[in-house]
Amino acid sequence: MQNDEILIVQNYLRETFSNDEIQIRKSDSDTNLCNIFINNISVGNIFRDEDPDDDEISYSLNIPISLSSDNEMTHNQYLIKLFNNNNIILSGRGSIGDSQEVYLNQGDEKEYIGIIYKDDSASYTFTMSILDFDL
Repeated sequence: MQNDEILIVQNYLRETFSNDEIQIRKSDSDTNLCNIFINNISVGNIFRDEDPDDDEISYSLNIPISLSSDNEMTHNQYLIKLFNNNNIILSGRGSIGDSQEVYLNQGDEKEYIGIIYKDDSASYTFTMSILDFDL
């Protein structure tokens, strides 16, 4: 990712989560991969995906969530604390029990922003897709 592109995506995330402490930093190992920091703590990564057939670019934000069995914090509480945003809400997916949809409460409306899915018995991942027209 180029510097100007990083700033655009970073500003989008800051605005989306109402959190100016979100930073995107380049990875040393991969030009399409960057690290996500909140309050100078690495929390996950963002990957740039370019579709040459459609001439479209998208970004995939991935944040691993590992809550120990003695931690009583829910995934919703974890995301609220992580992003310092009380407007994050989770919703079940009907009969699909291994994931939850993530929304931002916008007054009378909810805006879908991503999903939390189960990786294994103890870990989950919050993933959010950002399309080029979102920016």
